[in-house]
Amino acid sequence: MGAGGYGRLALDVLIASGFESWVIGFYDDAHAVLPDKIRGFPVLGDIGVLKSMLSVEDVHVVVAITDNVVRLRLANSLRALGAKFFTAVHPAAFVSTASVVGDGTVLAAGAVVHPDAAVGSHCYVGPRGVVDRDAVVGAGAWVSSGAVVGPGARVGARAILGQNCSVGRKA
Repeated sequence: MGAGGYGRLALDVLIASGFESWVIGFYDDAHAVLPDKIRGFPVLGDIGVLKSMLSVEDVHVVVAITDNVVRLRLANSLRALGAKFFTAVHPAAFVSTASVVGDGTVLAAGAVVHPDAAVGSHCYVGPRGVVDRDAVVGAGAWVSSGAVVGPGARVGARAILGQNCSVGRKA
């Protein structure tokens, strides 16, 4: 869901992870002004078409909408219709086996999630974005390139951390 910049980035992560054959295409409410194909994958219609598809078959979705509030709202409406969400992790990301990453989250190349950290559902962690040990990132948050969530820090749902910022834990 989403054929803009974030959608193309999510596609890159899926392709790099070996899931290219699983991708059926893009759904975007702006489909009328988009090209018929993006990097060879069809633009299939709007969210209504996706919702209709969910009524007849299982679909795994990545909601790749940059706006955190809209991304979570769409994910929740799709979840209510039975959608399952794919967590896209670039092979050049590091995710500790002792961490938790929620469904529908996208981890770009170079993203790092350390031990005992938790990243909520439908988040984005960009290149060189770090979620350090014992840190928690709430659902729908955006951790931009180079942003660091320090050890034990808490980032709320739908938060936006800009490039190269850092959040430390409370003393």
